[in-house]
Amino acid sequence: MKLTRLTIRGIGGIKNLDLEFKPDMNIICGPNGIGKSTVLLAASFPFIWGASLKVKKNIGADRGLIELKLEDEGKEYERVTEVTSYLPQDHANHHHHDSFERRKLIKFEINRNFDYQGLGSISADRHIDDSEVSQQLNTGVNLYNIKDWLAKRILFEKVEPGYAPNILKNIDLAKKCISILDINFSFSRVDPRSYDIYVNTPSGEIWYEYLSSGFKSCLSLLLGIIKEIELRFPEKELYAPDFDGVILIDELELHLHPEWQARITDALTTTFPSAQFIVTTHSPHIVQNAKSHQIMALVYADNGEVCMKNLPDNGFGYSAWTVEEVLLDIMGMESTLSRKLQHQLDDFDRFVDAEDFDEAKKIYDYLDAALHQNSVLRKSLKISLMSVKSREGK
Repeated sequence: MKLTRLTIRGIGGIKNLDLEFKPDMNIICGPNGIGKSTVLLAASFPFIWGASLKVKKNIGADRGLIELKLEDEGKEYERVTEVTSYLPQDHANHHHHDSFERRKLIKFEINRNFDYQGLGSISADRHIDDSEVSQQLNTGVNLYNIKDWLAKRILFEKVEPGYAPNILKNIDLAKKCISILDINFSFSRVDPRSYDIYVNTPSGEIWYEYLSSGFKSCLSLLLGIIKEIELRFPEKELYAPDFDGVILIDELELHLHPEWQARITDALTTTFPSAQFIVTTHSPHIVQNAKSHQIMALVYADNGEVCMKNLPDNGFGYSAWTVEEVLLDIMGMESTLSRKLQHQLDDFDRFVDAEDFDEAKKIYDYLDAALHQNSVLRKSLKISLMSVKSREGK
């Protein structure tokens, strides 16, 4: 299953927006409040059976409208959903029993951290019905049961008659996920007495809950996807990389160091090559390492409405762009300079234009000490200052 087109009319802060999705990775970026999370809400709402407090019509609209098109197993589907709720306590209801295959849509919200969880026992796999899947599309994937799911599989991995071949391959994949973003970390063992999971690190063996927030955020995604695929499709004996559904992730860069932000999309698409990803981000490092066709930059048009920005496509992506160029030309920042620095530069230019050498020199001396040691600004500032000095004959 792949989402192909989403039309949003009068939902949240979005008045009129049409989006076309690519079958692999779709990265939605833009300033805070422009509607990135609203796009994910709109994409998931037609799959929900029941009520949602999150989907609201625009304050200026009589009603909101969501039109979603998708392809699944060679067939095309379309669903048009109307939203009239606006007040905080109003529910947006959706009761299509013949909804699209909601099990093929996996959604992650921004809470992807986890603390130590002691397991008094491990339980049999629970059957996930459509109602629970629908609830997850409202609140995000349940991360609480990842430890039980993984510890149980590893402990019984070699017990006869044993797991089906797809589960054995998924167990191996889950272990490898720990090393995907850092080869210095690896799966160690599961303690059969406490069911605790341990990880090898450069500093020694630790509980997997003791990993950094960034590491745990990545594991929540990678392991959470494998878990959901297994529990949602027990009868299909599906190997996780063969999953051809849709995965929605809000704020993909959450808790990640810039170095990992640059690698997370490759980690996801390499691990799950058949899936379609639709993610949101504020990270220029994620954008910088994406292919050109994967970026969906939301901006405000001259009339104040949200629209898609037309981006240059050179066929090579943005890996040769600097972070500053990505921030300015793709993500819509007006300046990458701090307000304090911009104020100092404006004052410096004003004194240079007025040929006030003494005041310009004060600012230059401050910036000479404050700027990065390799800043190219220093040289241009000095040239401007010397031009004032030469004109004054000092």
